[in-house]
Amino acid sequence: MIKNMVILALPGVQLLDVSGPLDVFAEANEQRGREVYRLRVMGWRREVIHSSSGVRLMPDLMLDDELTEPVDTFLVAGAPGIRSFIDDAALLEGLRRWALNSRRFGSVCSGALMLAAAGLLNGRHVATHWAVAGYLADSYPEVVVDTDAITLSDGPVRSAAGVTSGLDLALSMVEEDVGRETALAVAAQLVMYFKRPGGQSQFSRKGEASLSGRSALQDVQRYVQAHISESHNVQTMAARMGLSPRHFNRLYQQQMGLTPGEWLEQARVAHARRLLESVGSPLKQIAAHCGFSSTDILRRAFVRQLHITPAQYRKYFASNGGIS
Repeated sequence: MIKNMVILALPGVQLLDVSGPLDVFAEANEQRGREVYRLRVMGWRREVIHSSSGVRLMPDLMLDDELTEPVDTFLVAGAPGIRSFIDDAALLEGLRRWALNSRRFGSVCSGALMLAAAGLLNGRHVATHWAVAGYLADSYPEVVVDTDAITLSDGPVRSAAGVTSGLDLALSMVEEDVGRETALAVAAQLVMYFKRPGGQSQFSRKGEASLSGRSALQDVQRYVQAHISESHNVQTMAARMGLSPRHFNRLYQQQMGLTPGEWLEQARVAHARRLLESVGSPLKQIAAHCGFSSTDILRRAFVRQLHITPAQYRKYFASNGGIS
Protein backbone atom coordinates (compact mmCIF):
# COMPACT_ATOMS: atom_id res chain seq x y z
CA MET A 1 0.00 0.00 0.00
CA ILE A 2 1.36 3.42 -0.98
CA LYS A 3 2.10 5.72 1.95
CA ASN A 4 0.90 9.28 1.47
CA MET A 5 3.48 11.68 2.94
CA VAL A 6 2.51 15.32 3.41
CA ILE A 7 4.86 18.12 4.54
CA LEU A 8 3.37 21.46 5.55
CA ALA A 9 5.58 24.35 4.44
CA LEU A 10 4.69 27.72 5.92
CA PRO A 11 5.84 31.03 4.40
CA GLY A 12 9.57 31.51 4.99
CA VAL A 13 10.12 27.77 5.39
CA GLN A 14 13.69 26.48 5.57
CA LEU A 15 14.03 24.72 2.23
CA LEU A 16 16.12 21.82 3.52
CA ASP A 17 13.43 21.03 6.12
CA VAL A 18 11.22 20.14 3.16
CA SER A 19 13.60 18.91 0.46
CA GLY A 20 15.77 16.82 2.80
CA PRO A 21 13.07 14.40 3.98
CA LEU A 22 11.51 14.29 0.51
CA ASP A 23 14.82 13.23 -1.06
CA VAL A 24 15.18 10.42 1.48
CA PHE A 25 11.68 9.10 0.78
CA ALA A 26 12.20 9.47 -2.98
CA GLU A 27 15.43 7.47 -2.77
CA ALA A 28 13.61 4.76 -0.83
CA ASN A 29 11.22 4.50 -3.79
CA GLU A 30 14.24 4.07 -6.09
CA GLN A 31 15.80 1.42 -3.89
CA ARG A 32 12.56 -0.55 -3.65
CA GLY A 33 11.84 -0.18 -7.37
CA ARG A 34 8.28 0.96 -6.74
CA GLU A 35 6.30 3.84 -5.24
CA VAL A 36 6.41 3.15 -1.52
CA TYR A 37 5.90 6.84 -0.71
CA ARG A 38 3.72 9.40 -2.50
CA LEU A 39 5.19 12.80 -1.67
CA ARG A 40 3.33 16.09 -1.47
CA VAL A 41 4.05 19.58 -0.20
CA MET A 42 1.22 21.39 1.54
CA GLY A 43 0.70 25.14 1.63
CA TRP A 44 -1.22 27.25 4.10
CA ARG A 45 -2.75 29.61 1.56
CA ARG A 46 -3.41 29.22 -2.14
CA GLU A 47 -0.20 30.86 -3.24
CA VAL A 48 3.42 30.08 -3.99
CA ILE A 49 5.49 29.38 -0.86
CA HIS A 50 8.55 31.62 -0.59
CA SER A 51 11.29 29.81 1.34
CA SER A 52 13.86 31.53 3.57
CA SER A 53 16.47 31.17 0.81
CA GLY A 54 14.22 32.79 -1.79
CA VAL A 55 13.46 29.56 -3.65
CA ARG A 56 9.75 29.24 -4.36
CA LEU A 57 7.70 26.09 -3.85
CA MET A 58 4.44 25.27 -5.61
CA PRO A 59 2.25 23.39 -3.13
CA ASP A 60 0.41 20.22 -4.18
CA LEU A 61 -2.46 20.76 -1.77
CA MET A 62 -3.69 23.21 0.86
CA LEU A 63 -4.27 23.00 4.57
CA ASP A 64 -8.00 23.63 4.15
CA ASP A 65 -8.42 20.88 1.53
CA GLU A 66 -10.64 17.94 2.42
CA LEU A 67 -8.99 14.63 3.21
CA THR A 68 -9.89 12.41 0.28
CA GLU A 69 -7.55 9.50 1.05
CA PRO A 70 -5.70 8.10 4.08
CA VAL A 71 -2.59 10.04 5.12
CA ASP A 72 0.26 7.99 6.47
CA THR A 73 2.56 10.78 7.69
CA PHE A 74 2.00 14.50 8.24
CA LEU A 75 5.06 16.63 8.99
CA VAL A 76 5.46 20.32 9.76
CA ALA A 77 8.66 21.89 8.45
CA GLY A 78 10.50 24.60 10.38
CA ALA A 79 10.92 28.26 9.47
CA PRO A 80 13.05 31.05 10.98
CA GLY A 81 9.95 33.16 11.68
CA ILE A 82 7.62 30.36 12.66
CA ARG A 83 6.68 31.93 16.00
CA SER A 84 4.63 34.54 14.14
CA PHE A 85 2.16 31.81 13.13
CA ILE A 86 1.50 30.11 16.48
CA ASP A 87 -1.43 32.36 17.42
CA ASP A 88 -3.43 31.79 14.23
CA ALA A 89 -6.44 29.75 15.36
CA ALA A 90 -7.50 28.68 11.86
CA LEU A 91 -4.00 27.49 11.04
CA LEU A 92 -3.76 25.48 14.26
CA GLU A 93 -7.17 23.93 13.72
CA GLY A 94 -6.26 22.84 10.19
CA LEU A 95 -2.97 21.46 11.45
CA ARG A 96 -4.77 19.46 14.17
CA ARG A 97 -7.21 18.04 11.63
CA TRP A 98 -4.49 16.73 9.35
CA ALA A 99 -2.27 15.46 12.15
CA LEU A 100 -5.01 13.57 13.97
CA ASN A 101 -6.21 11.98 10.75
CA SER A 102 -2.73 10.65 9.94
CA ARG A 103 -1.16 7.41 11.12
CA ARG A 104 1.77 9.39 12.46
CA PHE A 105 2.70 13.05 12.52
CA GLY A 106 5.67 15.13 13.49
CA SER A 107 8.02 17.99 12.81
CA VAL A 108 11.38 19.02 11.52
CA CYS A 109 13.34 21.71 13.37
CA SER A 110 11.16 24.54 14.76
CA GLY A 111 8.05 22.95 13.26
CA ALA A 112 7.61 21.41 16.71
CA LEU A 113 6.42 24.82 17.95
CA MET A 114 3.36 24.59 15.71
CA LEU A 115 2.47 21.11 16.92
CA ALA A 116 2.92 22.20 20.53
CA ALA A 117 0.73 25.27 19.99
CA ALA A 118 -1.94 22.98 18.56
CA GLY A 119 -1.83 20.87 21.73
CA LEU A 120 -0.56 17.81 19.89
CA LEU A 121 2.65 17.22 21.87
CA ASN A 122 1.40 17.18 25.46
CA GLY A 123 3.11 14.40 27.38
CA ARG A 124 5.31 13.50 24.40
CA HIS A 125 9.11 13.43 24.21
CA VAL A 126 10.14 15.77 21.43
CA ALA A 127 13.28 16.93 19.63
CA THR A 128 13.67 20.38 18.10
CA HIS A 129 16.44 22.78 17.11
CA TRP A 130 18.67 23.66 20.06
CA ALA A 131 18.05 27.39 19.46
CA VAL A 132 14.30 27.08 20.19
CA ALA A 133 14.37 24.16 22.64
CA GLY A 134 14.33 26.45 25.66
CA TYR A 135 11.44 28.48 24.28
CA LEU A 136 9.47 25.31 23.52
CA ALA A 137 10.05 23.90 27.01
CA ASP A 138 9.19 27.19 28.76
CA SER A 139 6.12 27.99 26.65
CA TYR A 140 4.67 24.47 26.66
CA PRO A 141 5.63 22.76 29.96
CA GLU A 142 3.42 19.77 29.09
CA VAL A 143 5.90 18.88 26.34
CA VAL A 144 9.01 16.86 27.28
CA VAL A 145 11.81 18.48 25.28
CA ASP A 146 15.04 16.51 24.75
CA THR A 147 17.59 19.23 24.01
CA ASP A 148 20.24 16.81 22.75
CA ALA A 149 18.26 14.35 20.63
CA ILE A 150 18.71 14.31 16.86
CA THR A 151 15.43 12.46 16.29
CA LEU A 152 12.75 11.05 18.58
CA SER A 153 9.80 8.69 18.24
CA ASP A 154 7.06 8.75 20.87
CA GLY A 155 3.75 7.09 20.06
CA PRO A 156 2.50 8.57 16.78
CA VAL A 157 4.87 11.55 17.05
CA ARG A 158 8.13 11.76 15.10
CA SER A 159 10.40 14.77 15.57
CA ALA A 160 13.80 15.98 14.45
CA ALA A 161 16.25 18.57 15.75
CA GLY A 162 17.51 21.17 13.30
CA VAL A 163 17.47 21.39 9.52
CA THR A 164 19.70 18.52 8.28
CA SER A 165 18.33 16.22 10.97
CA GLY A 166 15.16 16.05 8.87
CA LEU A 167 17.11 13.61 6.72
CA ASP A 168 17.87 11.51 9.81
CA LEU A 169 14.18 11.54 10.73
CA ALA A 170 13.07 10.47 7.27
CA LEU A 171 15.70 7.72 7.22
CA SER A 172 14.49 6.39 10.56
CA MET A 173 10.95 6.23 9.16
CA VAL A 174 12.20 4.38 6.08
CA GLU A 175 13.82 1.83 8.39
CA GLU A 176 10.59 1.64 10.39
CA ASP A 177 8.47 1.16 7.26
CA VAL A 178 10.47 -1.04 4.91
CA GLY A 179 13.44 -2.30 6.89
CA ARG A 180 17.06 -1.70 7.76
CA GLU A 181 18.50 -2.97 4.48
CA THR A 182 16.64 -0.38 2.41
CA ALA A 183 17.47 2.38 4.90
CA LEU A 184 21.17 1.46 4.70
CA ALA A 185 21.03 1.58 0.91
CA VAL A 186 19.36 5.00 1.02
CA ALA A 187 22.02 6.32 3.41
CA ALA A 188 24.79 5.01 1.17
CA GLN A 189 23.29 6.56 -1.96
CA LEU A 190 22.79 9.95 -0.27
CA VAL A 191 26.23 9.81 1.38
CA MET A 192 24.82 10.36 4.87
CA TYR A 193 25.22 8.70 8.24
CA PHE A 194 22.88 5.83 8.92
CA LYS A 195 23.13 6.73 12.60
CA ARG A 196 24.72 10.11 13.28
CA PRO A 197 27.32 10.03 16.09
CA GLY A 198 26.49 12.02 19.22
CA GLY A 199 23.62 14.41 19.75
CA GLN A 200 22.96 17.99 18.69
CA SER A 201 24.83 19.43 21.69
CA GLN A 202 28.00 19.17 19.60
CA PHE A 203 26.53 21.74 17.18
CA SER A 204 25.05 24.10 19.75
CA ARG A 205 26.71 27.41 20.62
CA LYS A 206 23.94 28.42 23.00
CA GLY A 207 24.62 28.62 26.72
CA GLU A 208 28.33 27.84 26.50
CA ALA A 209 29.44 28.70 30.04
CA SER A 210 27.88 32.13 29.66
CA LEU A 211 28.64 35.12 31.87
CA SER A 212 25.55 35.73 33.99
CA GLY A 213 24.38 36.37 37.51
CA ARG A 214 25.37 39.36 39.62
CA SER A 215 28.43 41.38 38.56
CA ALA A 216 30.68 39.90 41.25
CA LEU A 217 29.98 36.43 39.90
CA GLN A 218 30.72 37.59 36.38
CA ASP A 219 34.09 38.91 37.57
CA VAL A 220 34.91 35.44 38.89
CA GLN A 221 33.73 33.84 35.66
CA ARG A 222 35.84 36.20 33.55
CA TYR A 223 38.90 35.44 35.65
CA VAL A 224 38.39 31.69 35.33
CA GLN A 225 37.91 31.91 31.56
CA ALA A 226 41.03 34.08 31.21
CA HIS A 227 43.07 31.60 33.29
CA ILE A 228 41.33 28.39 32.25
CA SER A 229 44.49 26.24 32.45
CA GLU A 230 44.92 26.95 36.16
CA SER A 231 43.50 24.86 38.98
CA HIS A 232 40.04 26.13 39.93
CA ASN A 233 37.47 24.79 42.35
CA VAL A 234 34.71 26.03 44.64
CA GLN A 235 37.25 27.06 47.27
CA THR A 236 39.39 29.21 44.94
CA MET A 237 36.37 30.74 43.22
CA ALA A 238 34.73 31.54 46.57
CA ALA A 239 37.94 33.16 47.82
CA ARG A 240 37.91 35.61 44.91
CA MET A 241 34.53 36.85 46.15
CA GLY A 242 35.52 36.78 49.81
CA LEU A 243 32.85 34.20 50.60
CA SER A 244 32.86 30.83 52.29
CA PRO A 245 32.68 27.88 49.86
CA ARG A 246 29.28 26.92 51.25
CA HIS A 247 27.82 30.42 50.81
CA PHE A 248 29.39 30.78 47.36
CA ASN A 249 28.02 27.42 46.24
CA ARG A 250 24.51 28.31 47.41
CA LEU A 251 24.64 31.78 45.85
CA TYR A 252 25.99 30.40 42.58
CA GLN A 253 23.21 27.85 42.24
CA GLN A 254 20.57 30.46 43.03
CA GLN A 255 21.93 32.84 40.38
CA MET A 256 23.01 30.36 37.70
CA GLY A 257 20.83 27.29 38.13
CA LEU A 258 23.89 25.01 38.21
CA THR A 259 26.81 24.35 40.53
CA PRO A 260 30.18 26.11 40.21
CA GLY A 261 31.72 22.76 39.28
CA GLU A 262 29.20 22.22 36.47
CA TRP A 263 29.83 25.71 35.08
CA LEU A 264 33.59 25.20 35.31
CA GLU A 265 33.38 21.97 33.33
CA GLN A 266 31.27 23.74 30.68
CA ALA A 267 33.88 26.50 30.46
CA ARG A 268 36.74 24.01 30.07
CA VAL A 269 34.87 21.99 27.43
CA ALA A 270 33.92 25.16 25.52
CA HIS A 271 37.58 26.20 25.40
CA ALA A 272 38.61 22.70 24.34
CA ARG A 273 36.06 22.81 21.52
CA ARG A 274 37.59 26.01 20.14
CA LEU A 275 41.09 24.52 20.27
CA LEU A 276 40.00 21.28 18.63
CA GLU A 277 38.39 23.26 15.83
CA SER A 278 41.37 25.51 15.15
CA VAL A 279 44.68 23.96 16.19
CA GLY A 280 46.38 20.65 15.58
CA SER A 281 47.89 20.20 19.04
CA PRO A 282 47.83 16.71 20.58
CA LEU A 283 44.91 16.03 22.93
CA LYS A 284 47.31 15.87 25.88
CA GLN A 285 48.34 19.49 25.29
CA ILE A 286 44.77 20.63 24.78
CA ALA A 287 43.68 18.91 28.00
CA ALA A 288 46.43 20.69 29.95
CA HIS A 289 45.69 24.04 28.31
CA CYS A 290 42.02 23.76 29.36
CA GLY A 291 42.77 22.74 32.94
CA PHE A 292 42.08 19.02 32.62
CA SER A 293 44.62 16.90 34.46
CA SER A 294 44.58 14.16 31.81
CA THR A 295 43.21 13.31 28.39
CA ASP A 296 40.96 10.73 30.03
CA ILE A 297 39.29 13.40 32.18
CA LEU A 298 38.94 15.62 29.10
CA ARG A 299 37.33 12.73 27.24
CA ARG A 300 34.89 11.97 30.04
CA ALA A 301 33.86 15.63 30.32
CA PHE A 302 33.39 15.83 26.56
CA VAL A 303 31.21 12.74 26.45
CA ARG A 304 29.22 13.97 29.44
CA GLN A 305 28.60 17.38 27.84
CA LEU A 306 28.39 16.57 24.12
CA HIS A 307 27.94 12.79 23.87
CA ILE A 308 30.94 12.58 21.56
CA THR A 309 34.67 12.12 22.16
CA PRO A 310 37.25 14.89 21.58
CA ALA A 311 38.80 12.87 18.74
CA GLN A 312 35.43 12.49 17.03
CA TYR A 313 34.68 16.18 17.53
CA ARG A 314 37.98 17.16 15.92
CA LYS A 315 37.33 14.82 13.01
CA TYR A 316 33.98 16.46 12.24
CA PHE A 317 34.68 20.11 13.11
CA ALA A 318 38.40 20.84 12.74
CA SER A 319 39.44 23.35 10.10
CA ASN A 320 42.57 21.30 9.45
CA GLY A 321 43.68 17.69 9.67
CA GLY A 322 44.95 17.95 13.22
CA ILE A 323 46.57 15.00 14.93
CA SER A 324 45.08 13.29 17.97
